[in-house]
Amino acid sequence: MIEEVFRITKKEGFDVEASELGCGTSIKKLCLLTLDAVIKLFQMSIAYTTDEEDQLPDTVCFDEEQMECLHVQNSKLEGKTEKQKNPYRKGSLRYATWVIARLGGWKGYTSQRKPGITTLWIGIERFYNILRGWQHAKDMYTQ
Repeated sequence: MIEEVFRITKKEGFDVEASELGCGTSIKKLCLLTLDAVIKLFQMSIAYTTDEEDQLPDTVCFDEEQMECLHVQNSKLEGKTEKQKNPYRKGSLRYATWVIARLGGWKGYTSQRKPGITTLWIGIERFYNILRGWQHAKDMYTQ
């Protein structure tokens, strides 16, 4: 688990080592922000591996607007067959994790191994880019 934290905070994820911050407190703040994201990734990973009865709500990691965007993405990522549909209950963190993992390149089949931290990292990064564009589009239509 520690190796996965290092992987996300270092080269494969946030690349904290490449930051050009000069002040120690700035580096500490950057590390805290990255660890907040890492905790969210671990919450999603744990939610995906636990039993359906012990499900956390999606509000643990996402707010209402983010969940609305996730639902739209889910409808675009689901396939035509039953095996390619999100099998989890809407409103659960497992449902949201399935969508994030699909955005990260995971195929979504139950016969595949579960998505890893790196897949979730790629998916959450793509999701936040999609979310920003989605928010801009919503703002444009309200003006």
